[in-house]
Amino acid sequence: MSDNSFSIVCCYYNELKLLKKKLKTFLDELKKIKFDYEVIICDNNSEDGTKEYLLETKNFSSEKVRYIFNKKNLGKGGSIKEAIKYSEKKYIVIFDIDEYFLDDLINGLIILNSKPSIDFLIGNRINLKNKFIYRKNFYGVIVLSKLFNFLFNQNLKDTACATKIFKKEIYSDYNFSTNDFDFEFEVLAKFAKNNYKIYEYDIDYKPRTFNEGKKLRAFKDGSMIAKTILKSYF
Repeated sequence: MSDNSFSIVCCYYNELKLLKKKLKTFLDELKKIKFDYEVIICDNNSEDGTKEYLLETKNFSSEKVRYIFNKKNLGKGGSIKEAIKYSEKKYIVIFDIDEYFLDDLINGLIILNSKPSIDFLIGNRINLKNKFIYRKNFYGVIVLSKLFNFLFNQNLKDTACATKIFKKEIYSDYNFSTNDFDFEFEVLAKFAKNNYKIYEYDIDYKPRTFNEGKKLRAFKDGSMIAKTILKSYF
């Protein structure tokens, strides 16, 4: 379809139930897409059998799937950074199979093919207000996005969406100090601060409950993210 290529980064920590339910289907569906892609799966030193399951999965995966096993927990951001070191494609794709859909990811790749001037593409879930399970998470997204927009002169609705696609060449020009959920905000801030083109598109969303494995906490992680946004600006 084009000369664009994509490294799809998927990081996991203690996600055995999720992976047993969705990973094989996700990898099988990816084989049908027409884009040049690779998948980098990174285990963040899981303790629930995730690591062993991924080793088993590795035996039947295609050559387009690469596995990384961290020897210690690096945090979500640290795990993503580690995975990106192995990327060989033009775009980095941060994608969570737990709450997001492959069709929306494919739509994002199509957008980038038609609009090559976009440097950072991010999904938007805010049009799906009623799908958010936890109201504090929803309003946290609103507050963080407004803070980000105010500081960086953007007009984004959902800076917290875990579907993000950006040019690796630009990413590689900067150093990143964060290693937790705030890492993706630091990356977004670097692109915004340096006037790269950021574009947002609507996606679908099916959130998990904490009992199902959701890990992000609205107040604790939201406060950390707000500090990172401020630090990135100043």
